[in-house]
Amino acid sequence: MPVPSERLGARPDAHPEVLPLQTRLATLGEVNVESRTVPVVWTTGATVRRRRYVGWDTAVPFDEELIVSDAAVDLTRLNAGAPVVDSHMTYSVRGQMAVVERAWIRGGEGHAEIRFPSLGTDPDADRLFELVRQKIVRNLSVGYTINRVRVVEPQKAGDVERRIVESWTPYELSFVTVPADAGAQARSAEHSFPLEIVGRSAVGGSGAAGTLARMKMRARAAGL
Repeated sequence: MPVPSERLGARPDAHPEVLPLQTRLATLGEVNVESRTVPVVWTTGATVRRRRYVGWDTAVPFDEELIVSDAAVDLTRLNAGAPVVDSHMTYSVRGQMAVVERAWIRGGEGHAEIRFPSLGTDPDADRLFELVRQKIVRNLSVGYTINRVRVVEPQKAGDVERRIVESWTPYELSFVTVPADAGAQARSAEHSFPLEIVGRSAVGGSGAAGTLARMKMRARAAGL
């Protein structure tokens, strides 16, 4: 049976957990060479197939659905001048290529305007700006954290669990060569953030703690 939507903290089985930063593919608009700005659509709220783990070696698919509304999306970080970085490289200021000038929700989509530094300020940023202008680099990923998610169990054979993200916070935008896999986590997997899970006592039995441990192990093995 589906689990009805609840307000944060309204259920005794709503448990705080931690998960790493998530990513999704975003869309670039037309470059303004004079102002060195680029409009982007960083979310449309489309359903993404992801996976969780039961134990250490069993992957279970689920669908993640982002609610895109003024109430659901916390734009504080983006509108405070969030970084636009190279390949989610947030551990050094050298990875920052641009800045989010402003962000807003319109028509069920997340929009933003990003600005590159003035020509000659940073050779790496200049190079990336030109690659974006020539439409060589076209992929932009949004990194976000989940604050509250409602879990809806499968109702028949062949269905997968649905996780409806009712509250989330975009943290950064990132230019990438290959968009993050729909089932993958962001590279900043060592950084975790609290979230509220409504509708289950734990996620997949082992909870988010087991998922986090596995993702950390894979990140270390990959040198991320």
